[in-house]
Amino acid sequence: MENFWQEKKEWLGRLTLDDAKFIFEQAEKSYNYTIETAKGIYERSNGLLTLVSGILIGLVAYAIGKWKDVPHMDSLLFTAIVGIFYFLIVGLMFVLQGLTPSEYLLPGTEPKVYFDNAFFHKDITDNERILRFYKVEIINYQDRIEQNTRKNNYRWNIYVLCLRAIFFSPIVMGVAFAIATVAS
Repeated sequence: MENFWQEKKEWLGRLTLDDAKFIFEQAEKSYNYTIETAKGIYERSNGLLTLVSGILIGLVAYAIGKWKDVPHMDSLLFTAIVGIFYFLIVGLMFVLQGLTPSEYLLPGTEPKVYFDNAFFHKDITDNERILRFYKVEIINYQDRIEQNTRKNNYRWNIYVLCLRAIFFSPIVMGVAFAIATVAS
């Protein structure tokens, strides 16, 4: 990131106060989008948790009932047990990762950063000070946006993997049933 700003140092130095305000407003919108995206990922992952939990509860209840009625392993019980392990792995590896709290960078900069000689030197005018404040925030927003976007991309990938695992679950359970049927 520092390299990016080194390359743009001349342009950063040519910013007017109006330029800085405009860029700051756009950065704020982009940052807010990363936070809204994070909320969306969380809500969708929460829906997957409900789905996977329901499937797990159903499979466990079925396996217990089947074992209680006929206490020996048959094709259906074996398939239910495979399904239990499959959905347990899906839940632990994918769903919970999408719901696990992730530290997103918060908006704003700590006030102590601004109380520095770089801002309050006697040769710095009030307008120049405000422009410097905006420049610092623009640089910080860029970093926050990039870090939050990386976290969102990671969590989206986990979500998509979970959807795929759920999509392929009938195939996994069908293969388990076929193997159990052939083996018995």
